[in-house]
Amino acid sequence: MLYMNKVFDDRSRRKYGLISNFLYNMKATKEWDRKLFWAQIFAVVPGAFGSLLGTYLPSKLVEDLTAQITIPHLVFHMAFIAVMMWICNCVYNMLIEYCGNIGQFIQYHYAGKFVHKIMDVDYDCLEDEEFQKISGNAWRVARFGQGVSNAVISFPMFLSSMVGVMLYGILLAGKSILLLAIIMFSLGISLWLLSIARKKHSEYYEKLQLSARKESYITAQATDSAAGKDIRIYHLLDWFLEKYDDSLKEMGKMYGIIHDWYLFRNIFHAFLQLLMNGATYGFLIHLLVNGRITVAEFVFYIGLVNGFALYFEDVLRQVMGFNNTSASISYMREFLETKDRWNRGEGIGKDKLNQIKQNPVKLEFRNVSFTYPGNEKPTLKNINVVIKPGEKIALIGLNGAGKTTFVKLMCGFYHPTEGDILLNDIPIQEFSREEYYSLISVLFQDSTMMALSLDENLTGQNLEEIDRENLKKALELSHFETVYEKLPKKGGSLLVREVNQGSTDFSGGEKQKMLFARTLYQNTPLVILDEPTAALDPIAENELYLNYGKSMEHKTSVYISHRLSSTRFCDRILLLEHGKIIEEGTHEELLAGKTRYAELFQVQSQYYQEEKERKIKSQLMGDIYEVKTGEERGVFDE
Repeated sequence: MLYMNKVFDDRSRRKYGLISNFLYNMKATKEWDRKLFWAQIFAVVPGAFGSLLGTYLPSKLVEDLTAQITIPHLVFHMAFIAVMMWICNCVYNMLIEYCGNIGQFIQYHYAGKFVHKIMDVDYDCLEDEEFQKISGNAWRVARFGQGVSNAVISFPMFLSSMVGVMLYGILLAGKSILLLAIIMFSLGISLWLLSIARKKHSEYYEKLQLSARKESYITAQATDSAAGKDIRIYHLLDWFLEKYDDSLKEMGKMYGIIHDWYLFRNIFHAFLQLLMNGATYGFLIHLLVNGRITVAEFVFYIGLVNGFALYFEDVLRQVMGFNNTSASISYMREFLETKDRWNRGEGIGKDKLNQIKQNPVKLEFRNVSFTYPGNEKPTLKNINVVIKPGEKIALIGLNGAGKTTFVKLMCGFYHPTEGDILLNDIPIQEFSREEYYSLISVLFQDSTMMALSLDENLTGQNLEEIDRENLKKALELSHFETVYEKLPKKGGSLLVREVNQGSTDFSGGEKQKMLFARTLYQNTPLVILDEPTAALDPIAENELYLNYGKSMEHKTSVYISHRLSSTRFCDRILLLEHGKIIEEGTHEELLAGKTRYAELFQVQSQYYQEEKERKIKSQLMGDIYEVKTGEERGVFDE
């Protein structure tokens, strides 16, 4: 429960009202389970009427005794009321029990909505800090479900209490408005004091959490074998125990303060109850003595006073307790109602889209600048470049030059802060998102394999939908065919060992080839390769270079790499630095003059020569050869 308080304490962020949230949850309940929805509705009436019959029963007994009716009639009256009360209570309890048992699983309904939304939302949302907070809170709601599950049972109980308040209030007001006012005033003060106690609880919560984190940390270290060595060698036992005791004392102090506030409220509440009962009983006795009510009515009104007090206090308690529940629903709604920037409706149309897919495409960045949310300095500044149909472009640059951002803009993951991106002279925002994604395929540097069969990973399709000829061609061009054919189950082999037992694992180079085959299978007119040779050995890398031209026939391609020697086979090289394209041309053109490219090529060539010599020397001396990281050598890895 502590996580709920922590997550939902920021009440200023809630966009939705209490009633709106409960109606939203009722609608979600109806979508998920209609029987549960109607159980919530039908539970409202029997609870209140069962309680009212319980209040009326002693009054009716006194009335019958006073009227001196026959014993059979008296027994019949009592039995009839008791049976009706029993039926109402049974129906109410059965419905509430059903809501409690079934309603606890409504989180799975929200979990399904969460998973669908998080995989479908525009990509830029996933990297937005504000959205990450919202989605994190929504996931906790879907994962643990306290707020939404509680709403399923608390809402009908709340409505039942409201019906009870109205019934009892109308009956009391019919006799005396003053009597009703006395009760409400007393209960209002009591609940006001309760709200103060809860506010104080919230104020001391952070201090309590700090001490709890210290205690939790010490406990974790005490059971950790790695820390155990330091505790023993450096004689830290007494220090740890002292800090542990201090944490417990701090927690005890905080709990004591919180307890004192609740104790004060409870004492004052008992005093108010005494005053209220004295005032109401005195008033009713006055009416009885003066002949304005009968003994039976006196008994009935005593029951009404007690029943109204219980229902009224229950309503206010539930309203104050709805904060976490309402906040849970608020965060889930805010997450699910996140607006997409991409066009998700009609785009350019199926006919025009199919026509574009028939030929290599033209891609243009026109005065494009991009600044990440929260940053003042732009990552890309005034980019103007035209990638011609069928052209093979190499994009290179140092760490932080903006290559990754450039790729994300090409993929449509981000929209330019300024300027336009056009595909075949059509601004990409005129395409629907799915239309645009159908025109590009990307081999990402950090691609993910799914816990499915190899064929499903390669194609993204169900087995019966796979174009086998297209798959065979992709396997050949990527040089993954040899690995594929050696597998006992070939394309039926399962991947990801954490999920599938006996699954197939690939080396880094094999995985890279597999991902290249997946990219080629899509057969799109625009292909983006982000560091496709990062995990390949020199022989496999050379094979990819030689095959690159053939695999990119009738396609426009952008090749991102930190290895300058790998850009020779491209038609044009773009050098990105500090968010700007500072040089462009072929490998030979850029080496011909005193260019930044030539300078960087010389530095990198020298490094590779040193690496080669170091490798030979280490092999001769019998040492272990270690490859330096991009950060250590200060070059192009991003």
